[in-house]
Amino acid sequence: MSLRILWQSNSPFCNTGYGMQTASCVPRLKALGHEMAIFAFYGFEGSKMEWNGIPIYPNDVRDWGTRYNKMFYDDFKADILLTLQDTWVLQRLDCRMNWLPWTPVDHDPAPPEVVKMLNKRDGLVKPIAMSKYGQAKLKEAGIESYYIPHGINTHLFSPQEQWRADIRKQHGWEDKFVVGTVGTNTVERKNWIASLKAIKELYSRHSDVVYYMHTDMHHSMGIDLDGLREALGLTDITFFPKFEQMVIGVRAEALAHLYNAMDVFLLPSKGEGFGIPLVEAQACGVPVITTNCTAQPDIVEGGWLIKDLTPTFTAQGSWQFECNPNEIALYLEEAYAEWKTDKYIERKAKAREKAKEYEWDTLIPNFWKPTLEDVEKKIHEPKNLEGIQEWRMYLIPHNCIPRKVLDIGCGVTQPYRPILENLGEYVGVDNRNGDGIFKADAHNLPFKDGEFGFVWMSEVLEHLDNPEQAVAEAKRVGAHGVILFSAPTNPFFKMDASHKVVNIPYTTVATGDGMISW
Repeated sequence: MSLRILWQSNSPFCNTGYGMQTASCVPRLKALGHEMAIFAFYGFEGSKMEWNGIPIYPNDVRDWGTRYNKMFYDDFKADILLTLQDTWVLQRLDCRMNWLPWTPVDHDPAPPEVVKMLNKRDGLVKPIAMSKYGQAKLKEAGIESYYIPHGINTHLFSPQEQWRADIRKQHGWEDKFVVGTVGTNTVERKNWIASLKAIKELYSRHSDVVYYMHTDMHHSMGIDLDGLREALGLTDITFFPKFEQMVIGVRAEALAHLYNAMDVFLLPSKGEGFGIPLVEAQACGVPVITTNCTAQPDIVEGGWLIKDLTPTFTAQGSWQFECNPNEIALYLEEAYAEWKTDKYIERKAKAREKAKEYEWDTLIPNFWKPTLEDVEKKIHEPKNLEGIQEWRMYLIPHNCIPRKVLDIGCGVTQPYRPILENLGEYVGVDNRNGDGIFKADAHNLPFKDGEFGFVWMSEVLEHLDNPEQAVAEAKRVGAHGVILFSAPTNPFFKMDASHKVVNIPYTTVATGDGMISW
């Protein structure tokens, strides 16, 4: 069993969190037996190319991929479009694709636009939450989801004393207490101001402190970190990567070396969909200080959680969290006091053990494999999406003669039964056994001519071998009736492999469904 998956995210050549997930996950899914292609909506322009036997489609505009993904989906003959990016930006997504979002939730509650977009799915497959927190928040919004966390290579990101010694010697940090942060400097989501205020407080008591910030100190969408550190009197003890490193990017190996040089990792983020740097740091045996909100508590062990939080309302219509610099300073002081003690060694060991839960060798067989098997089952098997579609009830009359109604293909749950029973005696038939169901073949109904005053058949005709015969049978047994079915003009028609084209005259309604009435 295998799927043809168009993976939409950052290019595998990008040193972003999503880019690194793309580079690590896509080849592993290919190794599972799935046919993979990448649509790099960010980080790759030009023309289609191949990377490790995997096609990569380019993007030439920053539209989050919604302009071209249907075209590439069709070209690749994909079964699903798997998106790894923010969900709320995909409002122009073409609904004719099987969409499987691997979605972050970094607010409390899940932002309205995220919920709105996920509710636009056709219902064939559930979205994937990348954190247990996100899964819980989606459930609160009435959306069931799979759970697959992000992964890392814990063999690369691991405690290495030689790496630690080399980096600390290179920077002159041999005898320093090194605090480190890896994170983006955009819209102040990482609470940089609170971090630097806390570092100032720690430095006022300990002169052997340094703070390394792996970020862009002058990002156009962020804050002026260079100016901020100068205003706080921290220029001499704060360090950034070189400008060219941020433009060209730093290889994962170099990042693993940097984590090893740290004594504590600080990331008091206002909200995280997952938090890859927190896991990478812990994998290198570095205890972390982070915010007790959104996804962070689920992925932290042996570190400190900041609890004095102030909710802030964001442009996404939900809440993220400012934190108290004094509490950060308190935890930095605790980390400093435990530095080089047995207690600190215990914290390092707990951090490492927690990070090992997110090793790719664990995630692929235990999370990705069963999830994609379930997805494949749902999109390829004949569908029975039983449930009421409200607009269809307007086609059901208030009475009929004789006062007897037939529901052909009623389904195990018989969703329309409570409405149809108002017309008189109800008879539900289906090709499956069930409570109160008369098992019968729609092509050859065991009823008398004109026995029913009204016949109802919803979402059945397109699944039958001989629709014309089934219509004739319905008309034979019923004085009046309505038949509704998916037709090729319905955007979801092709998403069900069991759908057959109905080649008899019918009316097309506004939804794209076919309708026959008499």
